Amino acid sequence: MVTPRSWLFCPGNRPDRLTKAARVADVVVADLEDAVPVLGKADARADIADWLRRNQDTASRVWVRVNNDQRHLDADLDAVEELGIGGIILPKAEPEGVTAVTDRSRRPLFGLVETARGLWQLHELAALPGVHTLTLGEYDLAADLGTASPDTDQAPLAWARAQVVAGCAAAGLAPPPAPVAATVNDLAEFTASTAALLRNGFFGRMCIHPGQVEVAHEAMRPGDQEVADARAVIRAAEAAESEGTGVVVLAGRMVDVAVVRRARRVLALAEGHR
Repeated sequence: MVTPRSWLFCPGNRPDRLTKAARVADVVVADLEDAVPVLGKADARADIADWLRRNQDTASRVWVRVNNDQRHLDADLDAVEELGIGGIILPKAEPEGVTAVTDRSRRPLFGLVETARGLWQLHELAALPGVHTLTLGEYDLAADLGTASPDTDQAPLAWARAQVVAGCAAAGLAPPPAPVAATVNDLAEFTASTAALLRNGFFGRMCIHPGQVEVAHEAMRPGDQEVADARAVIRAAEAAESEGTGVVVLAGRMVDVAVVRRARRVLALAEGHR
């Protein structure tokens, strides 16, 4: 499976937006939580289910963000479980809530860590069966921690970002998608933050506006020089292996297992998203 470059959130009560999102994003997130008022959740479930039945060729690229309260969670899961979706996104993920979902659903689970308790138990979350990946819901997390909003100062969340990257890697999960940026009109800042998060171990970007999607895709695409350098590393490593040479030096730099591993990842990204 190719790791998604973009996860575009759409209100569950706007099926027309699901159709448009599916044309541009790698993954469409049909949102039953924050984007839908309480009195509209039943209708939104029906709207999503109807859309999925009519778009089965796209269903596997749709993940559904459910509500994390028992009053709505069971109905959310019942509405979409058998319709071929890619997975479930659980907000405010904590161990008990994750288990409540995975006990009922066979779909992969993507947990949004949005509470201090969830962050403190992140490594336990990552080790739970059925978890596909985790990332931070930074605005809710900042509010729970009492730190500055990510729009104002990102430094207070640096430790949390490192924790989710390390937790996913240690548990063998998919890399965490980069968190949402609420400043939808500042694409220059979105480009810079996406590139920075990619360098720090995230991959893909959660988007809340279609205009952010292509920016995310471009940020995930290795540059021509990066691809050429990766190919040179692989060629040098393969030549050394065939000659029985233990040490490889390329352009004055020693090529070890970690360098080869990164080169293979660059080529996989380039091939997967051509």
